[in-house]
Amino acid sequence: MEEEKYIEELVGKRNPFVVPEGYFEQLTDQVMQSLPDRRPRAKTVWLRPVFYAAASVCALFVCATVWLSWPSSSQEDQKGVAEAVQAVQMQQPDDTYFDEAADYMMLDNQAIYACLADY
Repeated sequence: MEEEKYIEELVGKRNPFVVPEGYFEQLTDQVMQSLPDRRPRAKTVWLRPVFYAAASVCALFVCATVWLSWPSSSQEDQKGVAEAVQAVQMQQPDDTYFDEAADYMMLDNQAIYACLADY
């Protein structure tokens, strides 16, 4: 505050900045002259359809590659899967997997009986 008062006493309240006469009338002309010339890019406009065609061909190539590499499911494969499922279903269940799962879940016999009693 004291500095502002000191400066105001030295300089006063007058504005030291002055705009020259006709500055704003000539400003737009000066700015427009300093801008670079803009010319349309005819080359990129002509190449745009070529880029679209190239992208379409690439997309078609990727789709064809995926489709051709996809495994086909023939009737023989389906029969093999069905036979494998039947073979697994006909086997007797092995208690070792159940015991490992019970140990992993930390179930004791009492918790198993309580769980089975709900059904």
